[in-house]
Amino acid sequence: MKKREKEYVEFRYYEIPQRVPLIALMGERWVTRYGSDPMHFHNYMEIGYCCYGEGVMHLGKEDVKYGEGTVTVIPKNFPHHTTGRDEVFDSWEYLFIDTERFLKTVYAEKPVYANTVLERLHSRMFLTSREEAPEIEALVRVILNEMRNREEFYLESVQGCLLTLLLKIARMNPVDSMPEAKIIDDGSLNSILAVLDYIEKHYQEEIKVGQLAQICHMSETHFRRVFTEFMNTSPAEYVNLVRIERACEFLAKSDERLEDIAVKVGFQASATFIRNFKKIVGTAPHQWRSTARGKEDNPSNYNVSVLKGW
Repeated sequence: MKKREKEYVEFRYYEIPQRVPLIALMGERWVTRYGSDPMHFHNYMEIGYCCYGEGVMHLGKEDVKYGEGTVTVIPKNFPHHTTGRDEVFDSWEYLFIDTERFLKTVYAEKPVYANTVLERLHSRMFLTSREEAPEIEALVRVILNEMRNREEFYLESVQGCLLTLLLKIARMNPVDSMPEAKIIDDGSLNSILAVLDYIEKHYQEEIKVGQLAQICHMSETHFRRVFTEFMNTSPAEYVNLVRIERACEFLAKSDERLEDIAVKVGFQASATFIRNFKKIVGTAPHQWRSTARGKEDNPSNYNVSVLKGW
């Protein structure tokens, strides 16, 4: 059953400019009939706002009704999708947030505090509404309108509202509600962060789990357990995810051969590259390249690079 579910989950990758901590997807493109998209997950936290419409959000195995004023909070790597009423148009707007970069910048001198907030932010996905959480709903609307109007000092306003929004969301995820597997001591946490940094810099090279364990000064068995508890995926699967993310960038922006891209992102065999690409993305690399090229009219002003599209 689990293997079958993975075959139908898409990974949708976004790029966020360095000067801002988020992108906003707004406008007529997002007024549509929702329901045809499969389960998918993202590389950044998604906060959705239902301007009007009603239907059901599928949060993993849980189905929750939504309506006008609903706010969805979807951490990265959490599968979900939306089903609106038949033949009825819904209007949604979305924020995709680089929570790690933003909070680690804000709390540069308190990294453990930043990581604690991040753990609580990414502990679960949920829906709320303007009736249940009026302050959260109002903050989301303010950020969306600031990004829409782009008036003087809008970036500073967005950053201030965003910090307040994230802290209020974290407050809604009390520590007691988090799975024990998510709780990790500071020493292990810092070691895992060092491993993530190493993978980002060396994904093009051959990476063995034993090498990563040495960075953490752990046995390979202990490292696998700690990494999986913190990242919700194995070290090898995470390395492949980073490689496929980079491959998507090359596929969308260059005409290089698949064989060359495979080697460039760390896969020595094209067959291994294609197999992992299909597993993570849900389609073959050449098919995704054609889709990505064909969707250049999607909201490019937001600097969005979408894997498989919406």
